[in-house]
Amino acid sequence: MDSQRASRDERILTSVAESIGATLGTIAAKAGSVQKELTKRVTAAKPRARRAVKEAAKRVKLQGKTARKTRAGASTARRTKRNVVAG
Repeated sequence: MDSQRASRDERILTSVAESIGATLGTIAAKAGSVQKELTKRVTAAKPRARRAVKEAAKRVKLQGKTARKTRAGASTARRTKRNVVAG
């Protein structure tokens, strides 16, 4: 009786293991194909991406210059107001 149950349990476990293995194989195959497709798209997009990054860097650089000028102008304006009030 116990040997029959052990044999049946072993068959069930083997079946479950095979099913899990097949599922993992399918997932790995799909992941591989997705990776290949993404690599193709990224390779094609590299020039556009580089250009977009350069343009964004220029915008940030220009915004930084504008912010510095604005801050200097504001501090100058405050000094001018103090001098006018004090004078």
